[in-house]
Amino acid sequence: MSTELQDSLFTLPDPAEDGGALPGFRLQRLELLNWGTFHGGVRTFTLDGVNSLLTGDIGSGKSTVVDAITTLLLPANRIDYNKAAGAQKKERSLMSYVRGFHKSTRSSSGEYSKPVALRSTGAFSVVLGVFHNAQLDTTVTLAITLWATQEAGQPARFYSLAETDQSIAADFSDFGQDPARLKRKLRSAGVSVHDAFDPYAAAFKRHFGISGNQAMDLFHRTISMKQVENITSFVRINMLEEDDVAARIANLIHHFDDLKRAHDAVLRAKDQITLLTPIREHSALHARLSSEDGLARVQRDQLHPWFTQQQLDLSLEHQDELARTATRYREDSALLGAELAAARHELSGIQEDIRTNGGGRLAAIDAELARLEEEARAQRARFENYRTAAEDLGLRIPEDRVLFDANRAQLDKVETGLRERTTELQDQQTAVSVERSGTADELKTIDIELGSLQSRPDLLPLAQLEMRRRLCEGTGIAATELPYAGELLRVRDGEAAWEGAAERTLRGFALSLLVPEEHYRAVSAWVEGNDLRGRLVYRRINGTYAPQPAVPGTLAGKIAIKAGMPLRDFLLDELTSRFDYVCCETMEDFRRHPKALTLGGQLKGGRGRHEKDDRQGLGDRRHYVLGWDNHDKMARLHAEREGLQGRLAGIDARLARLNASLGELGRKNQHLGTVRAVTGFAEIGWQSTSRRIADLTTERAELEGASDVLQQLTRSETDLQVRLAKLDTRNTTLQQRIGANEKDARDIAETIAECRGILDTTPLTDDDAVLTAVARLASETLDGKSLTYRNTAATETAVRSVLTASIDALTKRIATAAASTVRQMADFRNTYPTETADLDASLEASADYDRMLDQLTSNDLPRFEAHFKESLNQNTIHEVVAFNAFLDSRRQDIVGRIDEINASLADIDYNPGRHIQLEHQSTSDLDVRQFGTDLRACSEGSLGDTEQYSEQKYLQVARLIERFRGREGYTALDERWTARVTDVRNWFTFSASEKWTETGEEFEHFTDSGGKSGGQKEKLAYTILAAALAFQFGLGAARNGARSSRSVGRSFRFVVIDEAFGRGSDESARYGLELFKRMELQLLIVTPLQKIHVIEPYVSHVGFVANTAGDDSQLRNMTIEEYREEKERRAR
Repeated sequence: MSTELQDSLFTLPDPAEDGGALPGFRLQRLELLNWGTFHGGVRTFTLDGVNSLLTGDIGSGKSTVVDAITTLLLPANRIDYNKAAGAQKKERSLMSYVRGFHKSTRSSSGEYSKPVALRSTGAFSVVLGVFHNAQLDTTVTLAITLWATQEAGQPARFYSLAETDQSIAADFSDFGQDPARLKRKLRSAGVSVHDAFDPYAAAFKRHFGISGNQAMDLFHRTISMKQVENITSFVRINMLEEDDVAARIANLIHHFDDLKRAHDAVLRAKDQITLLTPIREHSALHARLSSEDGLARVQRDQLHPWFTQQQLDLSLEHQDELARTATRYREDSALLGAELAAARHELSGIQEDIRTNGGGRLAAIDAELARLEEEARAQRARFENYRTAAEDLGLRIPEDRVLFDANRAQLDKVETGLRERTTELQDQQTAVSVERSGTADELKTIDIELGSLQSRPDLLPLAQLEMRRRLCEGTGIAATELPYAGELLRVRDGEAAWEGAAERTLRGFALSLLVPEEHYRAVSAWVEGNDLRGRLVYRRINGTYAPQPAVPGTLAGKIAIKAGMPLRDFLLDELTSRFDYVCCETMEDFRRHPKALTLGGQLKGGRGRHEKDDRQGLGDRRHYVLGWDNHDKMARLHAEREGLQGRLAGIDARLARLNASLGELGRKNQHLGTVRAVTGFAEIGWQSTSRRIADLTTERAELEGASDVLQQLTRSETDLQVRLAKLDTRNTTLQQRIGANEKDARDIAETIAECRGILDTTPLTDDDAVLTAVARLASETLDGKSLTYRNTAATETAVRSVLTASIDALTKRIATAAASTVRQMADFRNTYPTETADLDASLEASADYDRMLDQLTSNDLPRFEAHFKESLNQNTIHEVVAFNAFLDSRRQDIVGRIDEINASLADIDYNPGRHIQLEHQSTSDLDVRQFGTDLRACSEGSLGDTEQYSEQKYLQVARLIERFRGREGYTALDERWTARVTDVRNWFTFSASEKWTETGEEFEHFTDSGGKSGGQKEKLAYTILAAALAFQFGLGAARNGARSSRSVGRSFRFVVIDEAFGRGSDESARYGLELFKRMELQLLIVTPLQKIHVIEPYVSHVGFVANTAGDDSQLRNMTIEEYREEKERRAR
């Protein structure tokens, strides 16, 4: 390596000294032959098991060395070569390193570029790493030998592991370019040779004490990791092992297949019972309906004889009654005829006397007067209502038709005016009501505040005092032990001009509750466990305070502290340290001082921050909180209360006037309706009607005065006419009754003769059951009415109709039942032809189907169900319970592992006084949560239960098994679902919490590194990475850096960090290096030259890579002491 290339390595600050060897397997030496641009000879990188630095210019070959180490420890198909340098996925490959691709050249056609190789096919490449465990005095050499057999594709290779210290020059030479010969040579030396990576990896993991595949995956990710983008994903992949649940799921499916066959037998028997049960029911129904049909037909045949007998008996009774009635009617008719003749004779004489004395005009006058008087009363009432309404509306009284018509013309205008005025008043009423409500609320608030102030001397808001009262009741602490700062502070006498500005500036501090150390635990616990229904700031007062005196002219100097208070030193310290604002009376002074306050309340603080809050008046004493005398505040509130009361009284008076005006408008609208209802003047013109009444009254008086005899005769005539009319009516009614009675007698005689003839030809049966049934039908049809000789025929018809309809319905039902039974038998035979080979689909075979049903219900089904229960409970459900228990056990293992990781993290100071803890929460993934619910539902209540069989339980299991097996058309989807929900790692989400080490309180919580600076992201990544490495490598983290806590035995202690420290901040890099140092890990740090000054204090060896021409990388080894000596020499 040229001197010029090394100059840049020794121009950085002096490094610090580092410690010596550490436990576990560590990389002692790395050798490369024909790997990438390390061409033509063996390149050796000496690390000696301690932290080492690999550096060099960009493109010199640092990542090539890193990829060589990765290829030794991971399969090539899982390596992203040159990942830390930001290379694309396919930019480098195993073949590119074996062939030594170092640049591209144009193809012969010029259409594309092709890589240029340093080595042809057949050339051998070897990567060899020597690992040593000082505590066990054990050395393991890992090597991979590669060669290209063709221009493209994958190179051929084999792996070797030796339990001795090997080298390429001594052990991988002199084999004549024959890989088989090299294998034989190695095997003869006791080296394990493997053609595949997996057995090779199993061997070196066994030597290194590595369990599982995740450790080496984490090793690979560590190389290029700069930050943790998602904590959940990182923890799942790097800290938790994947479980093999495929065998358990396959066993579940196998047992479920047996269960399904038993279930199918149960379903088959149940289905047969389901099909046979209606056959039995319908055949029984057919027999019952046929019996009912026969009985109904017999009853219908006896209807006519039964009703004829009833009609005969009732007719004979009625015939006797008619004879007695005829005798009574004849006697009454003779008496009434004589009385009528006498009355008619008397009336004729009176009428003759009236005609001779002239009384016809009086009757006509009386009738007309009655009509006119009624009409006049109605007209008068309408007129009075109209006049009242017209006067209220400002219209004229309608004395004649002209005035009436004028009023009608004004009605639309009056209506419009009333509507507009009503709208205006309603708007005013709404506005005044809103004003009143706001004023009343203000008055209520002041009354409450005054009530509170009268019971105490301070000025604090009622809400703050109520919060303290509840706190004191809950903790048993006296209120005097927990003062607010404002109760102990006030503006000094003589500084009244600054009172408003001081109140505004100190308000936040004044409302802070002061909690002495002896009450802190009780207060903090109560505050955490209760809903404060507001905001509370409290200060923990602990320790002693040595305040400086307040500087005159500052805000602190204008504040007095209540005498005799034990918190005086704390208050003075707060005032002098936080509120040392210079009180400036001019803006020139205000601009001059870094912390200043004006009389107007403008505040200037650190870093140029200015503030002025005029949301409340500076002189408004209602909001003052400083001091232990509230008389001024109460006086201000009393004055404001009196003003609000006066304003409220005025508002009430305005509201009353508005309500009265609206009431008046409502009455006028009613009057408008009254006026509109009169459509013509004749409806209220009562004067002409009154004049007509007067004329008729005069005429009647003149006639009556002329003859008293006429009046007497008229009265006698009227009375006699009324009596004669009544006699005529009685006589007419009696004659009608006599005629009707005679007709009924003739009809009843004919009915009796007819009934006797019918009964002679159709005699009544002597079957009492049939006669009782017919009598019942007749009674039901009559529905409480009596059977008479008149309604027997109608009742018989009604009963016959009922019976006929019943018989018709029964006939249809019988046919339907027969058809249904036969059809169901045919369906059963089609469904189960084997079982019904000897059965017909006919009503005659009903007994055979009944016997089959009895066999199924009493024997077959119970037997099948017992087998199904046994299979369900002893096999499938037990497997489900075991599967659930396994997953739950894995869940508990994960929780335990997180606790183990947190135990290591607790000893790492992430920030001064704080450390990182991993937290786990149940996932919000709906599929995972539902799977857990479904799995528990399948196993709940299944053990120890003697009656476990449940179709629902089977269906629950079936749904899970169906998805495990893969539904038709959704196989890929269900396969992904199964992998996700049965991987217990997916049951959790993870986050990180930064906690105070002393109290355990959380300082910050995050699920990723989003929103953080670059250095913070790197710091979080190093911390979580360290926890993952400790877990996967089984390091047993050293507590507090104590060397005595090192785990003795097999462990893997080697980690590669590629350019992470170089790209991060100096602070985060030092944090990561100190962290890995405490974990006793060997670091190979890969970084550009610019960052050597940060890395140098933590490394013992330096490897410097250079590649001047781009096709030949060189590697120089130095101890840190050699590096420093040469750097000092070059600096001179």
